[in-house]
Amino acid sequence: MEQSDLDLLLAVPPYHLQSLVKLRRLPVTSRGQNTGVTGATGASATTSPATTTIPEIAQHLFEAATISEAIRSLNESERLVLRELVACGGRANSRDLALYFSSIGVFTPLKGGEPPVGIAEHSASFYPTPHPHGPFEQSLRRLLLLGLVFWGKQTNFAGRDYTSGIYDGVVIVPQAVKDVVNDIVDKERSTQAEQPVTRKEGIGEGIHAFQRMLYLYWSHAASLREGLQLVNSGLLSRTMLRQVIEQQGHKGNIEQIRTEQDVPRLLFIRLLLMKLDLLQEQQGSQGSQGSIHAADAEEFFSLPALERARRCYHLWLEGSFWNERLYLPEVMVRPGPNMLDPAHEEVIRSRQVLMERVLDEQAGTWLGMSSFIARTKLYAPYLLFPRQYGTRADRYSVGSNPYNWDFRLRRGWLTHREGWHLVEGGFIRAVVLGPLQWMGLVEVKNEGSAVAFCSTPGTLLVTSEAQAVETGVAWGRLIVQPNFELVALAPVSEALLIKLDRFAERIGLEHIAQYRLTKASVTRAIQMGLHAETIQRVLEESAGPGAVIPQNVSYSLVEWERQARRIEVWQGATLLEVDDSALLDELFADEEARELLGRRLSPVLAEVAANRADALQDVFWRKDYLPALTTAPDQDSLLDSGRFVAREPQWRLHDDGLLQPLYAVTDLYLVAEVERISTLDALTGWRKITPSEIKRACSRGITLDAIIRFLQHYCEDGVPAPFLIRLKLWGGGYGERPAIQVEQAPLLYLSAKILQDLQSDEEVGELLGAEVVQEGRLVRVPAEHLERVIELLRKRGFVVE
Repeated sequence: MEQSDLDLLLAVPPYHLQSLVKLRRLPVTSRGQNTGVTGATGASATTSPATTTIPEIAQHLFEAATISEAIRSLNESERLVLRELVACGGRANSRDLALYFSSIGVFTPLKGGEPPVGIAEHSASFYPTPHPHGPFEQSLRRLLLLGLVFWGKQTNFAGRDYTSGIYDGVVIVPQAVKDVVNDIVDKERSTQAEQPVTRKEGIGEGIHAFQRMLYLYWSHAASLREGLQLVNSGLLSRTMLRQVIEQQGHKGNIEQIRTEQDVPRLLFIRLLLMKLDLLQEQQGSQGSQGSIHAADAEEFFSLPALERARRCYHLWLEGSFWNERLYLPEVMVRPGPNMLDPAHEEVIRSRQVLMERVLDEQAGTWLGMSSFIARTKLYAPYLLFPRQYGTRADRYSVGSNPYNWDFRLRRGWLTHREGWHLVEGGFIRAVVLGPLQWMGLVEVKNEGSAVAFCSTPGTLLVTSEAQAVETGVAWGRLIVQPNFELVALAPVSEALLIKLDRFAERIGLEHIAQYRLTKASVTRAIQMGLHAETIQRVLEESAGPGAVIPQNVSYSLVEWERQARRIEVWQGATLLEVDDSALLDELFADEEARELLGRRLSPVLAEVAANRADALQDVFWRKDYLPALTTAPDQDSLLDSGRFVAREPQWRLHDDGLLQPLYAVTDLYLVAEVERISTLDALTGWRKITPSEIKRACSRGITLDAIIRFLQHYCEDGVPAPFLIRLKLWGGGYGERPAIQVEQAPLLYLSAKILQDLQSDEEVGELLGAEVVQEGRLVRVPAEHLERVIELLRKRGFVVE
C-alpha cells in the first residue's frame, strides 16, 4: 500500500468511509464499525471512526484480492471508465472524462455526428450536462462507492453526497487499484499476442507521394540557373512561388495565393529540403536578395523510401524549423512569432508528447479529431503550457506562459476550459492535419463537419527507432525506344528520375515517367561532366538484364559527345597527374580506383570524376601514397599568371636581397615559386635575389612587375625602397637610360619657344650651352649635399656621369 493511497482515505468524509467498510465487507475491528444516525441529508451525524483504524481499513481495502473481486463486480461501462482512468495516469477531471466518452458515443451518442469546428464546439456548453441518473455519472458513482476511485482534495463535499458523479473535480485512482488493473490488461495483451496477427508489410502510398513531392520541388530548383529568388522576409518571391505551385500540380485558384504563408505545405517542403541539405540558401550581393539553389541529391534519393521517410520524420519531430503555433484557427496570438522564427523548445516537447499519443492509438483505426483532442486532454493536460508557469486560468496571458504571449479570441479572453480546446486543440489539429498528413503518416477524411484520421501502413516503421528491414520494391524497368523516348514504368524510383534528369528532357511524370533524349540535353550533360559511356551504362542498368539499347541511340550518344567535345572548356575540373605511366595503368586496372576516374588524357594525365577527389585521395592513402593537392591556376605558376592566393607573409626581404623565412616551415608552393627568381645563399642558407637571377627570370618570360608584386604580397612590410631601386635596375625597369648625369649650374628655366628664339639670336646663342634632355626630370640639390648624393646613388647601383 502506497502512502498516497492512505492519504486518499484520510481525506474522505467519515460517512463515506463507513459505507466503504459495509459495502466491501471489510474485516476491521469494532472501532471501525461505529453506528451512527443518519439525518435528513443522508450524512452521518455521529463520531467518525478513529484515525487509528484507518490504516487497518486501508490494508484490507487496497488488498489485491479484494480489489480484483470489486473489479469483477463491475459492468462493462464501469470497467471502461476505470481502465481509461488508469491508462491516463490515474488522475483526470471528471467533466473532461465525460466529454471524451460522450465524443466517442459510449454513454451519450452525439446527435448528427461531431460538432462543427469552431467556438461552439470548444465552449463550456459543449461539455455534456451532468445528470444524477446519467450513464456516465452512474458508472462513476459505482466506482466511488466501491472505493476504486476517489475525489481529489480540491473538491468540497460539505453537505454534498461524496459518491455523486455529477461534480466537476479531479478523480484519482489509488496506486493499488492501478497495479491490479495494469496486471489484468497485461494478461489480456499477452493472450492476444499469442494469437497470429496479419500485418501489412511495406509503406503506404502517402509516404511514397511525399517523397515524390520532395523530388519534384528539388528538381524544379535544380532546373533554375539563378535559383529560387527570395524577398526581404525570407520567403519566396511571388513569381517563384507560382512556378513551384504549378510544378507541384496544386489545385485551386492560384491568383488568391500571394505568399508562402498561403500554402504551408509547400513552405514545409522547402524548409525540410533545406534541413536535409538538398536546398541551400545563398546570400545575394549588396542590394540584391538571396536565393535558394539545389545541392546534390542523388545520395539521399538513392536511399530506401523508408529510410528517407524516417529522416524526414525525425528532422520535423526534433527540429525547430517548423512552428505549428502559427496555425491556430480562431485564436489571436500577440505579439506572436514571425513566419520563419524557430519553434520554441516547449513546442518541440509537446510535439513529441503528442506523437506518443498518436502512436498509442490502434494502427489503422479511424479516430475522430474532436474525440482525440478530448482524450489527449486526459493524458497531457499541460500540453504546451508547463504546470510551473501558473494556474490554468492565467496560462493564456503574458507572463504566465513560456512564450510571453497573449492568446485571445476575437471576442475576448479565453477561459481555461475553452482555451484548451482552441489553443492546445488547435495545436493538435495543426500537427495532424499538417506535417503528419503531408508526410503521409496519417490519412484524413471529412464527413460533413467532422474530421477523422488514421495512421497509414508503414507509420510505425517510420516512427520506430528499431532497425526495420524494408521489403524489396520491384521498381518498374526503363524502356529505351528507337525514337529516343524513354519510358520508366511504375513504380518509378526517385533515384532513377534524378539520373534521367541529368541527360534527358522530362515530358511527363504521372503513373509512368516519360523522357526524351535530345542533342541539347546530352550536350548539356556532357558539359556538366557526364560521358556517353556513362549515359549508356545508366540506360542499360535501368532497362534490366538482357535489355539491348537501340543501335541508333548508342551511335547518336557517341556522335553527340564527339561534336560537343570538339572545343572544350573545362571549369572546376580535377586532374590526376603521375610521374610514371605505369602507376596510372595500375590505377585504371584497379576496380575501386577506376570508378573514381574519368578519361585518360595522356600517358601520365587522367580526369577525376566529379566530386570524387576526396574518395580518390582515400584510395591513395590506403595504397601508401601521399598525393599533393594543387589548385590551379591560383597556386600553379603564380609568377606566370600574376594571380596570388591569400597567404600570410612568408619572408622578410632585406636590403641586400636576402629572404629571411618567418616560419620554420614555409609554404611549399610559394617556395617553389621563389626558387625561380633567387639562388641559395651559402652563408645563411636563405634564398637571395641577385642580378643574374632576375635577368634569367625575365628572359624566361616572367615580368618584372609580377616579381615585384609577388615580393610585395608575400614579404613582410613589402620590398624595401633601396632594394626596389636595385630590382628595377636589374630587370630594366627604368627603360633605356638608367644613368644619372650631373648638370652644372647655373641653368636657365624657360619655355621651349623662348629657348628656340634665343638659340637663333647670334649674340645670345654663342653664350648658351647644350640643352638638357627633356626625357628626364630635374631636381634641385643643394651644393653642400651634391657629393653625398652622388655617393649614395652609386651605392644603389646607378652610373653617375
